[in-house]
Amino acid sequence: MMLLGLSFSSFHINSQETNEESNLLERNKLQEQFLNLFDQERYEESIAVATSIVNLTEKTYGPENYKLITPLNNLASAFYMIDDFDQSQITFQRCIKLIESNQNIISPELISPLYGFGLTLNRFEEYDKAVNIFERALRINHVNGGFYNLEQLKIHDSLTESFIGLRNFDKANHHQNFQVYVNKNHFGIENPMVDESLIKLAKWYKRSGQVYSERQIHTEILERQTKRNDQNLGELIETFKNIAYSHRREGMDIYQSLSPLKKALQAIDANEEKNLFLKLEVLLDLGDTYNSFGRAESAKKAYQDCWQLIEEDESMGSVIKERFSKPIRVRNILIPSKYPIKIKDSENQTFASGFIAIQYSINLNGNTDNIEIIESEPQKLIDKVAISAIRNTVYRPVYIDAVPQESTGMSIRHTFSYPLKNTEEPEPVIEDKPLDNPIA
Repeated sequence: MMLLGLSFSSFHINSQETNEESNLLERNKLQEQFLNLFDQERYEESIAVATSIVNLTEKTYGPENYKLITPLNNLASAFYMIDDFDQSQITFQRCIKLIESNQNIISPELISPLYGFGLTLNRFEEYDKAVNIFERALRINHVNGGFYNLEQLKIHDSLTESFIGLRNFDKANHHQNFQVYVNKNHFGIENPMVDESLIKLAKWYKRSGQVYSERQIHTEILERQTKRNDQNLGELIETFKNIAYSHRREGMDIYQSLSPLKKALQAIDANEEKNLFLKLEVLLDLGDTYNSFGRAESAKKAYQDCWQLIEEDESMGSVIKERFSKPIRVRNILIPSKYPIKIKDSENQTFASGFIAIQYSINLNGNTDNIEIIESEPQKLIDKVAISAIRNTVYRPVYIDAVPQESTGMSIRHTFSYPLKNTEEPEPVIEDKPLDNPIA
């Protein structure tokens, strides 16, 4: 009996080991399949595979085993990619609890599911909660990776989005600026890799409408680039263009807008290898800048200089023709998305959707002509404002063989919201009183 028992016990252990080995092979096979589907952005299909991996892992190791961490994180990520934020959030939370119970509350493995969970909160516009989650992930990152590690940068970007949702631009600015600080400490202040973080910061300032701060960053980038003996011409020209455009957006000083572009042209001409594609881009910006400031003849000269490049290299012809094949806005005045503009949102205020359709033409100088309202609902509510916006918009006109062309039949359809009268507030009653007679 004892031998039988021992024999049975040995068989049972061997059977378990065989099943576990078989499950492990199947799990590895499914994991490879999941990664292939995820890389191909076939997220719907990847969910079924990720679910099978979770089920197989639970069956092999149990529902509380730490080996479930990666399968759950993968499944939550797949749910997130198909915008199923409810399931993604539930799965990320389960993954977080599993790590906390198997390891500790500052385990580096917590960073990924916390980050994913924070992303779902941002998508649900629960920005306060998202900030708490991202800040926890950031603290864990610092404890495990040090203060200057590059893995934290994506967390700062997500915190930026949370603070934008909370309308706290000071905090958003902090998390974008801090990334430059991290890069300078990680790579060294003069390292060209720092330029990438500065460019990213400048893009943030541009996105958030902080024109002066954007220009300060581009100026810092320019100083760094001009100090280098092996400066990249393309990157240098891009910086000149960005500085010029930041001045152009303000529309205050044409000299400050033009000066960086003229320096860019000098840098291109001074280079041993003439880069005509770069020169074309700068000449286009030069013409657009003149046009946006109402200097039509100077703009025309810059645009015709673009066409002159074909004489230096015939292969430039197709590119130049394409760039002048349709009108391009160089000064865009927006029609309001809400009208009246100064109306304040309130809980009792109801808004309706309106629209306006406008037709117009563009003359040889890029100015708009023959502006006509085609349709407007409600009628005449936003007509004057929309006409003014179109009238003050300026285009780079179409050119054919260096000759400017008119563009007719241009049209735009714009939707906007406007407040309805509050039906809960009664209309004032006009009493029928005798009129006062000043002579009596």
